[in-house]
Amino acid sequence: MIKEHELIEEGFERIEVPVSESGNENDYYHYQLELNDNFTLISDASDEVNNNNWNVYCYEIDITIKDIEDIQTLIALYQKWKKNS
Repeated sequence: MIKEHELIEEGFERIEVPVSESGNENDYYHYQLELNDNFTLISDASDEVNNNNWNVYCYEIDITIKDIEDIQTLIALYQKWKKNS
């Protein structure tokens, strides 16, 4: 499970989406972590979260991440690969 505070601790940025931009009935927000221009992790929208259990998506490789440990591993691997290239 991923909690909101864990997204913040991992460096995700909170993105506010007002009704005027979304066309939805209510404002909402989501979290985003851009590792580079072509690799971004994006959370559920706040109005879709149940029991403070967030999911994170990486659309570039079509995956859903449901555990904070997996996000931490992915970020660590990315940083390692970036350092070695």
